[in-house]
Amino acid sequence: MKDGTKSGLETKLAMVLFLHLGGWKTHAQLAEAAGLARPQVSLYFEGKRAIPRDALEKVAAAAGFPVYLLDPLLRELRSFLAAAQGRSRASRIFADGDAAELIVLVQMATDLILEPLHEDHTEIARPVIEDRAAAGELWNQLKGCTAAERRMLVEELDEYRSWALCERVARESIAAAPNQPREALELAELALLIAEMVPGEPLWRWRLQRYAWAHVSNGRRVCNDLPGAEDAFASARSLWKAGAAGDPGLLLNPAWLPWIEASLLREQRRFAEALKKIAEALILDRGGELRGEILLSKSAIFQILGDPERSAAALSEAAPLIDPDREPRNAFGLRFNFLVDLCFLDRFAEAESRLLEVRELAERLGEELDLTRVAWVTGKIAAGLGRTSEAEAAFEKCRRVFDRRELTWDYAVVSLELALILLEQGRTGETRKLAEEMLEIFKAQEVEREALAALKIFCDAAKRETATVELARRVVKFLYRAQHDPELRFEAGGG
Repeated sequence: MKDGTKSGLETKLAMVLFLHLGGWKTHAQLAEAAGLARPQVSLYFEGKRAIPRDALEKVAAAAGFPVYLLDPLLRELRSFLAAAQGRSRASRIFADGDAAELIVLVQMATDLILEPLHEDHTEIARPVIEDRAAAGELWNQLKGCTAAERRMLVEELDEYRSWALCERVARESIAAAPNQPREALELAELALLIAEMVPGEPLWRWRLQRYAWAHVSNGRRVCNDLPGAEDAFASARSLWKAGAAGDPGLLLNPAWLPWIEASLLREQRRFAEALKKIAEALILDRGGELRGEILLSKSAIFQILGDPERSAAALSEAAPLIDPDREPRNAFGLRFNFLVDLCFLDRFAEAESRLLEVRELAERLGEELDLTRVAWVTGKIAAGLGRTSEAEAAFEKCRRVFDRRELTWDYAVVSLELALILLEQGRTGETRKLAEEMLEIFKAQEVEREALAALKIFCDAAKRETATVELARRVVKFLYRAQHDPELRFEAGGG
């Protein structure tokens, strides 16, 4: 090349590699170590000026890289870029400075330069249970990376193309789903990328891809993309059937798939089908690995259906399977929902006997909303046992927190609980004022039409001072269900 200048992308990649090998944090440190002008080095990294051969040699020497290996390095980098055919994201190094890209280059330099004659003819290892231990270590490395860095590592390094890592990343997606839906979707898509790149027999890879597609479906569901979730599950169904014979020793728990599908069917309001999938998942669950979580999903469906008895039965069965020490969040949710079911069943004394355990779990988690919801169910129990002053104080406290946090549904439910107490004591004027406050907040938040209509029926009755305890109870139960089923209709005449 004229003037001994290298102008290709491979020279820029080499410069980034040397920056890492030299342990330099800035371009200025590199320039000083190599005896180059700092502005000139910045232009090299920005791609605004070709890198002269002598400059590249100075940087290589300063980094401790053997200059005699410079040409082989550049040659192999050119081969790498050509082979990628547009798949490699190496050009992003100069825009992002991603640490993961540097790791890829270091690994590539080791493989292509230091061991150029090594040919690995080892047969692809058969998937085994023990792979899960290595997957845990790989996940620990990925955990602190950005989504882009994770994808880069999977795309460029063989060690991240592991069936067990796919399984682990998918599990992390499920864990993130309740509170971090976008993170859940990103992780599910990463699991799918891993599944698509895992080596092995086609039947096994199809099985793994179906597993990953199911988790993509779940990620889209929690991001409120139900059509996208349905499309993802359609891909999962076809791949699972095609790869049914490919799971060596049934490494993947087959219960995951109907369980995830049940959640999608629940969001689509196909409750009978969802319950059938729950039953299928419970049958398929190998060794009871997921039984506790599946039963939690079963309970949630019954809560939406307004069946606290069957919800409580599912929770009671799940309770010994959820370890409070290992899963404090699930344990709290389970035990709290069980108290709510007991209250709706008018089993207030039994609920009170279990209250201390739930409060201790909430205190351990240390979240204001958890503690506030415990205060709400405490008030509900007190009201059910006739301790109206205690209940009124608890509900007022909860209303203040829910109002401040702009949690409209919770605010409405606890306000109606308070209205029940006021009505039972004949305090109709205070009930009317409370109803007006609730209605204004609901209108301002633009909640679902049916929920607003139900609340308006109660508020209109309160204004006329004809609201009854029975009406208030029906609206409370309706709002509690409608939070999870926006299309539920309120029957004004009763039922």
